[in-house]
Amino acid sequence: MTAPRFPVVLKIGHAHGGLGKVKVDNINDFQDMASVVAVANTYCTVEPYVDSKYDIHVQKIGTNYKAFMRKSISGCWKTNTGSAMLEQISMPERYRAWIDEVSDLFGGLDICALEVVVGKDGREFIIEVNDSALTLLGDSQEEDRRHIADLVAARMQAICRPRSPVSEEPVPPPVGPRGILGSLTSLTHSETPPPSASDHPSLSSVGRRDSQGEVEDSSG
Repeated sequence: MTAPRFPVVLKIGHAHGGLGKVKVDNINDFQDMASVVAVANTYCTVEPYVDSKYDIHVQKIGTNYKAFMRKSISGCWKTNTGSAMLEQISMPERYRAWIDEVSDLFGGLDICALEVVVGKDGREFIIEVNDSALTLLGDSQEEDRRHIADLVAARMQAICRPRSPVSEEPVPPPVGPRGILGSLTSLTHSETPPPSASDHPSLSSVGRRDSQGEVEDSSG
């Protein structure tokens, strides 16, 4: 035992929604749970139990921040299970600083959330960080979904939109046998249209001019 203070909360695996969490009150129960974890083929974590008054859900979607207070009315020690009263509260500056710091720690998350447990002594404990798999709460869920859709669309426009075309430059002729053949073809087949038949004098007109010339000479 590295932390003999009880009770503690033992969490098995990466389950959420209150699943896989067990409150252990003494060393005997802890050893029983250790035997269960030994055959579970997964990891587990142990953390001090907080006798909570309520918990706080802080979420960040782009530049939109919200905080919700959730208080259990079913008497369960798990504040996120059973019946609970949910209320959206004002966003204290420290909550905004906390979630911004978490966003920066993980490379600048646009969507993330914090789970904060408030003990009966008033102390606050951050017990969980969620990325885009956060749970939307309250009556503003549709608004939050629109914020997420707008954020994703804006990111897609900024990243996936093709860049403006660059001014085209003349492509140099290819090198090799094909390039040489193409150059010869372009020389032998000029784009200038061949002269029409009317551009060349006919034989009859040539002869006529010659005969006229002879007549003019003889008359002189």
